Amino acid sequence: MDQSMDFIFKNGLVVTSAGIEKRDIAVKGEKIIKVAADLNPEGANRIIDASGKYLLPGIIDVHCHPVYVDDEGGLSLTAAFGGVTSVIHYAYVKPGMEVMPTLRQFKENGISKSYLDFGLHLGLFDVKNQIKDLPEAFNFGATSFKVFMSYAKLKWMTDDYWMTAVMDVAAQEKGLVMIHAENGLATDYLEDKFLREGRSPIESFAAMRPSLLEAEAINRAMMISQVMGSVLYVVHNSAAECLEPISRAQENGWKVIGETCPQYLTLTEKTTLTRKAQAKIGPPLRTFEDNEALWYGLANGILDTVGSDHAPKPKKVDDNFFDAPYGSPQTETMLTVMYHHGVNGGRITLPRLVEVMSENNAKTFGWFPQKGIIAEGSDADIVLFDPTIPHVITKETQHSNVGFTNYEGMEVLGKPIMTMSRGNIVVENGSLVGKPGVGRFLPTSTSHLYD
Repeated sequence: MDQSMDFIFKNGLVVTSAGIEKRDIAVKGEKIIKVAADLNPEGANRIIDASGKYLLPGIIDVHCHPVYVDDEGGLSLTAAFGGVTSVIHYAYVKPGMEVMPTLRQFKENGISKSYLDFGLHLGLFDVKNQIKDLPEAFNFGATSFKVFMSYAKLKWMTDDYWMTAVMDVAAQEKGLVMIHAENGLATDYLEDKFLREGRSPIESFAAMRPSLLEAEAINRAMMISQVMGSVLYVVHNSAAECLEPISRAQENGWKVIGETCPQYLTLTEKTTLTRKAQAKIGPPLRTFEDNEALWYGLANGILDTVGSDHAPKPKKVDDNFFDAPYGSPQTETMLTVMYHHGVNGGRITLPRLVEVMSENNAKTFGWFPQKGIIAEGSDADIVLFDPTIPHVITKETQHSNVGFTNYEGMEVLGKPIMTMSRGNIVVENGSLVGKPGVGRFLPTSTSHLYD
């Protein structure tokens, strides 16, 4: 073997979707060049003892928003502390904005600021005026497009006519349509009704945005996507009721991909009652029974991916609930929370966790096997994870600029202690080692989803 290795990880437990094996990993430059037992470390610039620790493929956060208090640099930094090695940002194109200048600006910001490799989704808010530019976005390397079926009052909602139009373009270009699935007009009516009745906005928040109206929107979107021949990606499934339409689509052979987030697997409406405005997210936090149903869906292949929906917006607990924006920080806590409640909790296996947080994410957006797996020839995106470290999540342990976490005080077991992205150590033992501006823009590709 070539003696000029940059790193050798010795005696670690390498995790893939296929299982867990004791292996060494040799890294040279940006790539993994060897995965085998008992590699000779002679000539390596650094030997890293991974005994008793897991070597995970870097987590790929495919659902994050660098448009609030964490920009492309801040988001990638807080993500790296949590074991994330690649991200896909939502580039929001609000009314009056143009698609291509927005994509170019997000790309430039990421290249100059990001600690991690990144891709881009488009978030469309004015489809009527923006749809003409979507074919050019494909050539740019943005092949996934999100529309909101909710937030009519905020004028964010895309109606069925224009959602159908986006699906038509996506089918022609072999792209992916992503939906925030809630019935926006019905939920807005319920909000108005409950306010007229004087009901507590915090206590009735989940009732204003009920799970049945989330499932209804999923069902409607997947029917339209099937008619138009496009592939559908349902972001942040939050409720047990979401599983039925997605499962039915899979049984029919329809191409519907379901995502959930750690907050919908571990937090409940009780969190909303205590964290109040800081726990205002959409869809809302629901019940323990919903948590458990989503874990089942994740373990059994109904749901395919996990993303953070990191949307850090400055809020205080006692801010006016309805004036407070939707969103909270999630990316840094994602891996630890999933490991503690999922693997330690006996709800999913560690290979399945790697599959839904790394491998499937890479496969969906055309990055596999460059990313998403520990294998010879893949990017050296590696997380050294110590399953024996107990710690408590607090706002002081987090690196987002937002200054709070909805997991405040949660005791967890297991922690990432090194994050390596493309052969560069970004975070080690709680300290930032990497530099901004080293992340690369990676075009996405979704045409394989049509095979």
